[in-house]
Formats: sequence, C-alpha cells, structure tokens
Amino acid sequence: MVLPVTEIIPLKLSDLTRKVEQTIRQTFGEEFFWVVAEISGHKFYPNQDRHYFEFVEKLEGSSVETAKLKGIAWTQGAQAIRLFENGTGQLFGNGLQVLAKVKLDYHIVFGLQLILLDIDHSFTLGNLEKQRRQTLLRLVHENPDFIRFENGEYRTLNKEKEFGQVIQHIALIASPNSEGYTDFIHTLRSNEFGYTFDVDNYFSSVQGGEAERELIQTLVSIYSSQKAYDAVVMIRGGGAKTDFLVFDTYALSRAVAKFPIPLITGLGHHKDVSIVDLMANTNTKTPTKSAEFIISHNRKFEDKILETRQRVVIRIQQSLSLQQQRINAINSRLIDCAKNSLVLQKEDLHQHRQSILDETKNILFSKHKQLDQQLNLLSTKPRMIAQQGKLELNNLIDRIHTFTEKYFITQEGSLNHFSAIVKIMSPSSILQRGFAIVQSKGKIVKDAANIEAGEEIQITMQDAELKTKVIIKTQRDGNSTDL
Repeated sequence: MVLPVTEIIPLKLSDLTRKVEQTIRQTFGEEFFWVVAEISGHKFYPNQDRHYFEFVEKLEGSSVETAKLKGIAWTQGAQAIRLFENGTGQLFGNGLQVLAKVKLDYHIVFGLQLILLDIDHSFTLGNLEKQRRQTLLRLVHENPDFIRFENGEYRTLNKEKEFGQVIQHIALIASPNSEGYTDFIHTLRSNEFGYTFDVDNYFSSVQGGEAERELIQTLVSIYSSQKAYDAVVMIRGGGAKTDFLVFDTYALSRAVAKFPIPLITGLGHHKDVSIVDLMANTNTKTPTKSAEFIISHNRKFEDKILETRQRVVIRIQQSLSLQQQRINAINSRLIDCAKNSLVLQKEDLHQHRQSILDETKNILFSKHKQLDQQLNLLSTKPRMIAQQGKLELNNLIDRIHTFTEKYFITQEGSLNHFSAIVKIMSPSSILQRGFAIVQSKGKIVKDAANIEAGEEIQITMQDAELKTKVIIKTQRDGNSTDL
C-alpha cells in the first residue's frame, strides 16, 4: 500500500547518514582488522602528511575487482607507511599487495572508508618472493627448450651465446637522461686503454605500468634492425624495490632468456638479483659495472695478443741467434778450409821449387862435367872456342836462374790471387757488400724457380736476419705470379 504524499514524513539525508554512522560505530567501535588487499589510486600529500588510496580485492590471476573500499592514512598510518618503506625498500603505491591493520570509519560526507593503522612488512616481502618463485617455476615449466634449471643455476639460450673476442658494437637499453645512462657512457668513453665503442641508444621506460611492454618492444626493435651487435646492455639507476618489479615479470624475463644476442644487465640494485638478471648472459650490479665488464673483456683479449706477440718475438730472436751461430760456424769452417788450402798450396810450391832447383843443379853439374870432358877432349882447340862455349854456358845458367825466379814469382802471384778470391767469396765479405743469403725451408736457394708466391723465406744480411713472405714473383721473361 502506498501512502499519500501528505502522510510521508521525509528524512534528511544527513539524518540517515548519521544513523548509518551511529550504527557502524556501535557495531564496530574501536575494533580493528587485518585486511589483505591491493593498493590502487594512491595519492600522497606531503604538506598534510596524508595518503589517499583504495583497498582492492581481485580475482586470482585476473584484473576483475571483487571488492573495493576507500582508504586513508592519517598521522599514525603515514608513520606506518614510512616504516614500511624503510624496512622493505618498497615504495607504498599502486599494485602493491599488503596486509594492513585497519579500522572501519564512516563519515556523513566522505562515506565509508578504512583508516590504515599499520602494515605487516613480512607479508609484503613474502608475497613478492612468492610471486617471484612462481614466475621462475612458470618460466622453466613453460619454456623447456630455452630455460632450464641445472645444478642450482638457470641455463638459458642467452647464457649460451658467447661474446666475441672484442665487444665494440653495443645496443644500449636505458632511460634517456638518467644517471645510469650517463654513468655507463662516461665509464665506457673515458677508459684508460683508449678503446672506442659504437653505441646505439634504444631509449625505453624502465619502471611503471608501461615499462614491461616498452622493454619487450625495444628488444624486438634491436633484433629487427639486423645489425651485428656484439652485445645488448640493459641498464637503469638505483631506486626502491618496487621500481625493479618490472624486471621480475614473466614476459620480459622470457624475452631476455630467448634473445639471440648476449645481454648484459646493470640494473642498479646492489643487494637483490632480478629474474631478468638470472635469464641474461651476464649480470652486473650497476651501469658503471656493466661498462667496466665490457672494458675488462676487451682488455683480456689485448693481453692475449700482447702475450702472443712477446712469445713470437722471443722465438724469432732465438731463431735468429741460432741461425747466426750456424752462419758463424759455416764462415769459420770456410776460413779454415781456405787457410789449409793455402798452406798446402805453399808447401806444394816450395816442394816444386826445390825440385826444380835440385834438377837445375844436377843439370849444371852434368854440364860442367861434360864441359870438363869436352875441354879435356878439345884441349887442342883454340882457347877462344873454349871461352865462347863457357860464355854460352854462363848465359844458359843466367837464363835458367831468371826463368826460375819468374816462374816462382808468377806462381806466388797466382796463389795470392786465389787467396784474395777466397776471401772475397767468403759469406761475411759477400754480406758486407750488400748481398744477402736467401733460404727456404732451411736450405740456401740458388734458383728462383724453387720459390713460389706466398712462400715464407728467410733473408740473411750482414747485421740481421729477416723472415718474410713472397708477395709477387716476376720471371726474367716478364711474367709475374702473385698471391
């Protein structure tokens, strides 16, 4: 039955809200409750030291809200929030799951709301760690082809990618104009070894609601560029733990684990290791450490080159010393052979000279004897004939002596000539005149036909030995062969 309007007694809205207020206060009074909820719509007014937000409950694994109440933190609640942030390293804000101590309050203007009194630190930390473990289990379970957990370590496709001997072409993922970006670039460019780097900047948000999507899209852009990067570096500066939540997300961690270019992280958190760190090839604590890792990697390669060069120099010096010893030994043997040959030649010459002298004396003695016999037989001939014969004999003796002296002088000149030739043709004399000894495969080369283009040869000069490679071989007929 509907009463006539004249019989309805109207009620002021304020009277109704006061009744509601009175009922709530009578029912709940100063009673408090521990409530599990997610923070949404958070606003902080530092001048008033007040926080306004909403407590939200959602279906598990969904964004569908099943309950919502306004929340407020006055002096006591604001103090509890500060203690919570200092104790956990988490910023109080949207998306944070908390276990909060609250009391129910109703205001006739502002309506029903929960007043925050305290926050359980351990619940939030435990909840984040629980989400982290669930994400890691999901990554391994859903991606066995490129994510495995073996011997207490996560093995990913990205970890299996090896850096080249030198890291020079770099794709850098960072927030523009951030301290992390500045620190990385400064460390890289001011390295003490003078290394130069080619860095392509891929700027992206590294925190906030859109960070996960932007970071994944950035990785796609790097891959799509088709540039031959030696490494991808993902960096950000320091901050609260909640600033790093994006690096614990499933989608970004999966993208990093599967990325085909070695990825280095320097996410600015000194104590914690994010899931992205675990999936990446190499993780460092800060952007500066990332740059130092790259410089150190290149320095190790340079050290290997310098060590190899030193070993080569030592071996070349040893080889040159051994070859010099061999040349000295050959030179000494040649000189000894030449000296022995000269001695033998001189001995033979002296013996030949003595033989000629003895033969000459015998001839002279025989001639004198014959002359005496003839003189005795021809004593009747005129003295003039005898003197003429004697004069001819003396002339003959003089010619024999003259011939003998000239013969020995000629032979001694020939011997000296051959001795000079031996000295001139010795290896040391040849090398001093600008000539060189060419050796191939440990043997002296006499014919250029035995040397081919591209072959390594050894050239011995007066004061050094050179190892070189034949670049071009030109024949006397004008034909040439090169590498």
